Amino acid sequence: MGYSYSMTSLAKLVYQFLLEVLRFASVFVRVKPKRSRKFLRGLYGRRLSCRKLLKWAENVRGHNVLTFWIHASSVGELIQAKSVAQGLRKRLGNIHIVFTFFSASAEKMAANFPSEVSGYLPWDQSRKMAILLDALSPSALLFTQREVWPNLNDQAIIRGIPTVMIAGTLSEDSKKLKWPWRLFSNIMLRQICSIGAISENDGKRFEELGVDKDRIQLTGDPAVDVAYDGANSLTSEQCNLDCIKNWGGSLIVAGSTYGADEEMLLHALTDIKKVRPETRMVIVPHEVFPTNIRKSIRRCADRGFEVVKFSGLSNDPETLGDVLVVDVMGVLPDLYKLSRIAYVGGGFGDKGLHSVLEPAAAGVPVLFGPKYKNSEAASSLLEGGAGRVVSDSVIMVHVIEDYFLDEARLLKAGRNALGYVERNRGATDKTVDLICNVLRTFNR
Repeated sequence: MGYSYSMTSLAKLVYQFLLEVLRFASVFVRVKPKRSRKFLRGLYGRRLSCRKLLKWAENVRGHNVLTFWIHASSVGELIQAKSVAQGLRKRLGNIHIVFTFFSASAEKMAANFPSEVSGYLPWDQSRKMAILLDALSPSALLFTQREVWPNLNDQAIIRGIPTVMIAGTLSEDSKKLKWPWRLFSNIMLRQICSIGAISENDGKRFEELGVDKDRIQLTGDPAVDVAYDGANSLTSEQCNLDCIKNWGGSLIVAGSTYGADEEMLLHALTDIKKVRPETRMVIVPHEVFPTNIRKSIRRCADRGFEVVKFSGLSNDPETLGDVLVVDVMGVLPDLYKLSRIAYVGGGFGDKGLHSVLEPAAAGVPVLFGPKYKNSEAASSLLEGGAGRVVSDSVIMVHVIEDYFLDEARLLKAGRNALGYVERNRGATDKTVDLICNVLRTFNR
């Protein structure tokens, strides 16, 4: 018991030290950095966010209105949180939503989050979080996926504010399950009132970290509902996509790509075009910063491909080239609908595989790199014959040829992908049910 207590105290001290180092560093970031400098943008944004949230609380916050503070780390978590926020508004009517995020990647999308106020999560200092919670007076505090901030959570518990984790997930190789990160995870999770887990496996892994089984409920992934709804409506308003439809039947769309993904994809495309010259590829970098776009275009040119930027599209199919590099946001879901085969990036690096749900909802086979175990959906697509792992360009060529030579197999894989999405809909409603049940328990 003494050992456990001392280690917990040590973990808290280390956490506080690291927090103070970052907070001190932010003092020197006086001008908002360029979009590509994510880390510095995050430091800058956190300097201003507390004041913004307090100003809203002072001028707008109505204390007779249910208020939910929702936190999400980055873009993927934001999508899940947005679906739950919309579900809460639909279920409860007049409510206030405060939205915070951690990563600079989510900054632009946060502007369209259905909230009364949004901003970077301020530094997780006990005193600062106490002040914020007193001012905002949320009816509940909602964390997304696995990111729980210990001082914010502790101060909420002290004030009798229920804390809920939505879309809770932990991959089997998560650092949070390993020493010494496991110690920090235990501190952050042990006081959570309720966890809505994406899958049974996720729930079991939260149990491994010491969360009581009766505080874990299987709710599913709200991102499934988002993907399904997006696949059944035209989400892009930026461009008429008819010109891409004229490309023909061998279109591969690669979304959320990094450099390692693109090197493999372009190497494979070189070989594929030798036997299928009509094959074309769309590349959508993970972040459409100008630097990333330039790098993607350079990779294409180095391989001898004729490359066109999405913003420069013409309705003349003769000007479309071999590869289209997307340099605008918001069109990826619609591009997946036009593809025969989809590839999702992130499976070759340390960032983790990005969401496979959008291409699955579009009813196309989904390919991805070997590091996919952070994604429950990717594992399920593999098991259901709707996805394939491609560890190098040789395997990529083989898999694509396999699909293009066997139309029945391609169509079946697409149906299986869509079937997975259809079977797992309804997570948003289940998550809202969980939150409402927690509120009722705390208000008895």
